[in-house]
Formats: sequence, structure tokens, C-alpha cells
Amino acid sequence: MGLTDMLQDTATRERLQDFTNRYDQGQPWEGISEDEAREQHDRVAAQLDDNEYEQSARESFQRLDPDQRREAAQSLRAGDTDDPGELARAANRVRKEQPDMLGQLMSNPAIKGAVAGIAAQAAKKVL
Repeated sequence: MGLTDMLQDTATRERLQDFTNRYDQGQPWEGISEDEAREQHDRVAAQLDDNEYEQSARESFQRLDPDQRREAAQSLRAGDTDDPGELARAANRVRKEQPDMLGQLMSNPAIKGAVAGIAAQAAKKVL
């Protein structure tokens, strides 16, 4: 089942639409709990291939300012970078090698915003 198939369910589609709307307002971590960010990320990410995931992650990291991206890079053990592409590759690597790590890092607002953003950016393409 792909993301488009998942969104055939009206309730799921409405929840994800509400989530993406809240993500787009203000800072990407405001109005979204850690649990909701993790849940939406895990649900959507399971439907994405590596390229789709990295593209959504890159778009998500672009919403963060350079300092927030460097902070996220340190959490992802990606060095001292603010490049959204490098961060997207690091997030995808973490997703595959240590799937629980992103959820564990969400006390960091930049990571929480990025994790929420990955789901929101991917969902916006099919909503």
C-alpha cells in the first residue's frame, strides 16, 4: 500500500490534512506534539522509498534556519552542516539503521520540526 492508497480512507486523509495545515503555520514544531510528529512520520515514512523520503526531508530541513539545521546535524551525527541535502541523507540513514533514534531525539525542537515536516511535505504531494 502506498501513500495515495493510505489516503483513500477519509478519516486518515482529514487527520493528515489537519496535521499539514498546522505544520505550515508558525514554526514547524509549534502546535504538534512529539507523539503526533512521531506517529505521522512513522505512518507516512513507511510508505516512502528512499528518494521520496530524502526529498521530503530536504524540504523539511529547508524550513529550518541555518542554526537550527546545524543543531539538527549534531543530533543526527552529521557533523557541523546546515545543508538540507546532507541532513536529508543523514535522516534517511538514521531511519534505516536506527529507526527509533529519530523518535528519541524529538525533545530537540529542530528534530521534532524536521520529523513532522518529513510527513507533512510527503503528504502535501498527494493531498
